[in-house]
Amino acid sequence: MKTGLLFGTFNPVHKSHLIVAEYLAQWKNLQEVWLVVTPHNPHKDKAGLLDDSERLHMVELATADIAHFRVSTVEFELPQPNYTVDTLQALTTAHPDRTFFVLMGADNFLSFPNWKNPAGILAAAELLVYPRPGAEIPPEHPLFSHPKVAIADGPLMDRSATAIRAKLGLQGEANDELPHSVAAYIEARQHYRS
Repeated sequence: MKTGLLFGTFNPVHKSHLIVAEYLAQWKNLQEVWLVVTPHNPHKDKAGLLDDSERLHMVELATADIAHFRVSTVEFELPQPNYTVDTLQALTTAHPDRTFFVLMGADNFLSFPNWKNPAGILAAAELLVYPRPGAEIPPEHPLFSHPKVAIADGPLMDRSATAIRAKLGLQGEANDELPHSVAAYIEARQHYRS
């Protein structure tokens, strides 16, 4: 079964996460997409993250009505910080019947050669890359023409969790940028309000 993996701290999950995942799923005929909630991304300060269970709950709310989307807590059981190559090893061992695709934005792809064991990631999965504003991928990128890398040509979106948190911290509204259920939950819990 062709399964896409969208890794993220999802702090918070927003509409662009879902749009990109759906676009890449349709583009490559993926049967499922798993949103893998990351407790601790090695490139982000864990102190700035909402509690793991709160972020997980918001992803569950956001995907509740999308039949082919699943939420994965696999990284909750793995050593932290979480590294994609280790997660893929765990997933391929647990699900030998699945072919995995790692879904990522162009900004992450640009730094991918510096990740832990990129060759190990490419041995376990294909990369599906979505464009991001300000993250042009040059043809001389070492993996630009790699057979296990596919770079999509989708519509650019300028939505980011950082900007959403900043807006909420200033007592602003981000309802247009969040799934309705997530916006309501954040408002009820007063998350990200300073």
